[in-house]
Amino acid sequence: MQIQENIPLAPLTTFGIGGPARFFALVENVEELEESLDFARDRQLKVFVLGGGSNVLVGDKGFDGLVIKIEIKGIEEVVGLCIAGAGERWDALVEYSVQKNLWGIENLSGIPGSVGGSTVQNVGAYGQALSQTLEWIEVYDTYARRVLRLAKSDCSFGYRRSIFKESDGRYIVLRVALKLSATGAPSVSYKDLREMFLKRSTPLQEVRDAVLEIRAKKFPNTRQEGTAGSFFKNPILSAAKAEALQAKYPEMPLFALPESTDIKVPLAWFLDYRHGVMDLRGVVVGGARMYEKQFLVLVAGKNTLAEDVKKLAVLVQKKVRETLGVEIEPEVKII
Repeated sequence: MQIQENIPLAPLTTFGIGGPARFFALVENVEELEESLDFARDRQLKVFVLGGGSNVLVGDKGFDGLVIKIEIKGIEEVVGLCIAGAGERWDALVEYSVQKNLWGIENLSGIPGSVGGSTVQNVGAYGQALSQTLEWIEVYDTYARRVLRLAKSDCSFGYRRSIFKESDGRYIVLRVALKLSATGAPSVSYKDLREMFLKRSTPLQEVRDAVLEIRAKKFPNTRQEGTAGSFFKNPILSAAKAEALQAKYPEMPLFALPESTDIKVPLAWFLDYRHGVMDLRGVVVGGARMYEKQFLVLVAGKNTLAEDVKKLAVLVQKKVRETLGVEIEPEVKII
């Protein structure tokens, strides 16, 4: 393994902007990971672990520390489990499961990023979430300096939340095991999918194709414009606050959270000018703007600075606060 210096990070992220890493290491196994962590520890460097780069905004000055890119590969079936290395593309794992006719993550088709990063985020879409099928996660504990295997109950999963996101870099994901099913039916809580599949038996590949089609209509092509997908989390509100908002905006949908009295409200619904709550069309900061087909998405055109995206995000947060009295948080990691 080689520690490199002054490596551009923009090409390694879907936003495609931002400065370089002072030091950079690409690791393919635990031994290389330990070697890179020792390098950072000896020099008292900050460490940032990079997966697929689909949920991160790198600042214009870059990262003054060591960026570790996880490239641990491999997908296999072992005793009823589908096991993947953290460096695999998430959608490659979904595609593999569909080809093997294994149900459980097909609605998560097309989500960019790595398997490890998807675990940190507890990715979810169209009625499914990674945590629903997770059996165990193999991690490197940077405090204890050893490999651990964590059960789902150890991971504190929630909406866009996990112990990996909240432990300040203590755990680095190495491998993920999912328990998928050889039998199943389309998960159709999402309206567009329900209309397609509710009344007929559907091959698994058709479900994946439908999800990919829906995503293509809603999200920009990262080969043409920089983005990290949905930039903000949907707000989680108390039942009383959510009901007060719904009284003011009767058509606003509400989503109950499992094992909680709190309510998730769809930020995109409020940001969509067609609902008459707020209108941010045409708002541009430098080369950054809101995506016309999905208002949770911020995009970066040519010559956009990371600072442009940050300023646009602050502007959106301010507008939501003033209009709804609700604080919204970035889903994207800003470094």
